Amino acid sequence: MTLDLRNDRDGPLIAVSGEVDMSTAHLISELAEHVITRRPARLVLDLSGVTFFSAHGISALLRTQRAAESAEVALALRAAAPCVTYLLAVTSTGINLDIPVANASR
Repeated sequence: MTLDLRNDRDGPLIAVSGEVDMSTAHLISELAEHVITRRPARLVLDLSGVTFFSAHGISALLRTQRAAESAEVALALRAAAPCVTYLLAVTSTGINLDIPVANASR
């Protein structure tokens, strides 16, 4: 898995690529929590490059959402890969996450 932190027109964006599993998922929430400490108005997670997404990825998203809510930072998903949207849908976690999908245009 690779993580790319960059500034997007809407603020910080974390692009995730590759496999999100038990050995890598925690890195997403750790980087996101670091960014959230800077108190941006919004943080976008781009999951379009994810090739595998496990339940550990869901846990990372939930931890990130809790950190964002605590810091009053808006959190959005952009262009989640099919493996991500599928797992969120079959586990009904997408509903619990309550993360709006950001505009896919860059």
